[in-house]
Amino acid sequence: MFQKPGDRFRLLQIFIVLTGLALAGRVVQVQVFQHEHYLEIARRTWTDDIDIHPERGNLYDRSLRPLALSVVAWRVGVATSLLDENQADLCDTLAVILGKDPVYLAKKLRKARGKHVVVAANQVLTRRDMMRLQGIKAVTVEDLRARIYPYDGLAASLIGFHRQEGEDGFSTGLESSLRSYLDGSPGKARVIATGHLGENLGQVVLEEARHGQNLVLSLDANLQQICEKHLADAVEKTGAIGGSVLVLAPDTGDVLAAASWPLLSTRRGRHGDPAVWNNRNFTNQYEPGSVFKIFTTSSLLRHGAIDTAMVFDCSNSDFGSFHIRNDEGHAYGNLSLMKAFAKSSNIFFARAAGNLRSEELYRDLLDFGFGQDPGFPYPACPDGLLKSPSQWSGRSKPTISIGQEVAVTPLQLGLAVCAVANGGTLYSPRLIREVRDDRGRILERIPPRALRKVMAEPLAELLRDAMARVVDHGTGIGAKEGWITTGGKTGTAQKSCDGRGYTPGAYIASFTGIVPADDPRLVILTILDEPEGVMHYASLSAVPLFKEIVRDIRSETGYLTDAPGPRTAPMEVATKSNLVTVPDVLHLTLDNAGLRLATAGLKVAGIEKGGLVVQQVPLPGTRMGIGSVVHLTTGRAPAQLADQGLICPDFSGLSNRQINSLAARMGLRVQVSGVGYAVGQNPAAGLSLGAGAVKVKMEKKW
Repeated sequence: MFQKPGDRFRLLQIFIVLTGLALAGRVVQVQVFQHEHYLEIARRTWTDDIDIHPERGNLYDRSLRPLALSVVAWRVGVATSLLDENQADLCDTLAVILGKDPVYLAKKLRKARGKHVVVAANQVLTRRDMMRLQGIKAVTVEDLRARIYPYDGLAASLIGFHRQEGEDGFSTGLESSLRSYLDGSPGKARVIATGHLGENLGQVVLEEARHGQNLVLSLDANLQQICEKHLADAVEKTGAIGGSVLVLAPDTGDVLAAASWPLLSTRRGRHGDPAVWNNRNFTNQYEPGSVFKIFTTSSLLRHGAIDTAMVFDCSNSDFGSFHIRNDEGHAYGNLSLMKAFAKSSNIFFARAAGNLRSEELYRDLLDFGFGQDPGFPYPACPDGLLKSPSQWSGRSKPTISIGQEVAVTPLQLGLAVCAVANGGTLYSPRLIREVRDDRGRILERIPPRALRKVMAEPLAELLRDAMARVVDHGTGIGAKEGWITTGGKTGTAQKSCDGRGYTPGAYIASFTGIVPADDPRLVILTILDEPEGVMHYASLSAVPLFKEIVRDIRSETGYLTDAPGPRTAPMEVATKSNLVTVPDVLHLTLDNAGLRLATAGLKVAGIEKGGLVVQQVPLPGTRMGIGSVVHLTTGRAPAQLADQGLICPDFSGLSNRQINSLAARMGLRVQVSGVGYAVGQNPAAGLSLGAGAVKVKMEKKW
């Protein structure tokens, strides 16, 4: 066919050239025209895009005590199908790293019978241990994001919980409603694979994750602990089916504590009653009863419908087509405003409301925030119930004036009372004080938000005086203390039955208190749902609960330190022995301490200038003759400490009060966490003091 050998060679050359051109054309096709197509195939083959999970933001109380924290944990498993003859060595290794019994692990692996088995569901590992486990062929290590709650069950219904399930997770309480702050957003990374199973060349970050923000809340863990403790005791004593305690700061609207029954003692294990995750202070609405007379009084006086001297016959319950009676059918006769308020006469307020126009009462109640969204970031907060006058019947105005035909939440009621306490300004409830980034740097400080002025200061002062009379000689006398002034209003309201009347024998007992009455620092609401028997009277249930809480606030926190009031009032003198009891003047200013001792008939010695009283001899409660001398020692203010090379004292075993006394005497700043007795401190006793506060850890037992 080919005549010469050169012909065959030329044919081979042509074939090689054509083949080269074909290959070059294919290269051009792949690299130029179909570049993106084949690049995507390569990416799918040799790389894998994964999410970089963001760290969820933390929650802290107002003193930066951690309430909810995010930690990195791992789920450790074993693919038993890949186990070799060194199973015993593997069990020993896992036992050391995971802190488990090697015999238990060996038994668990045998039972798996070739399947994958999880040996640690939520394990915190060091980097060294994690790398060691990842080097074992049969062991799987899965990255998790765990949420821990250092105070366990404390404030569980308020804080809620977060559980990561898929991309979104599942949350309740503040963990749910604050997700816009806490969640952050995921990033993207690309893992570069190799031809060897289980091996890769690392990963490239395509987009950094944006971590969630940390929030400093208005809550006080110490106050919350006090409220939960006494709420549990009160529910047990009264046989109530539920209850709540709410503590607010009147000058800011800060929510300081919000306890709700049923309580959660621990987050571990299963909890059969879902109500443990519902905080009644924000989700329950009820008829407030006589507590509502505070706001009726405000409206009556604001519009001049009555004055404090106007008298009504509080024995006549006949209102024409209906009757309104005083509690237990009391016939009080003629009463003026202050006496009617102290005795909580329904007839007085129902008759006085007749002098008000319906629109005036309605607008005033709207101003106080009733029937409106309180603007609190908690799931399912209702607006309450306040119908417009066009929907009122002939008896609506008198019944609304005594707290019926309306529904409020404890939060709405507490904020309205805060306006009375602070001189007439209604605040929006504040929960978030600071927003911080994942490194703790402050991004934003959230100031208190005043909504509007709802009354003038003179009217607010008169209402506080009326509330003080309730405690001094009215239905709230059980809240009276000799060391501080208290104002409040009781409410014993029969429970409505789906708008069809009232449930016989079912009551909500409540007390709303201001403390101190003459220098309001706290507004406290105590509510018990269906207390048994005579305990349904607020004076026998909600009032004692309030009193116990106030006592612990005094002894375990600084909210009522140096509070003015009848701490400076004369002490009782023993008529037979002419002895008096030495009053408690610790932590008072010199003026208050000296006045209180003088009015008790005692003399004062050893007073220095400035600071607070940090020591008194003899101790409070000692019986002494009139004219005896009490020696006082005053401490420097913390600002006077400066750098004096002082040695840190030993606080071990001391109570909160003793710690504050010693610190004030030395001019130290202390930061106390927990309640009970001191079990730890930083700096340690004997070390030099720095410029910061001494941190003291407290526990119930020492």
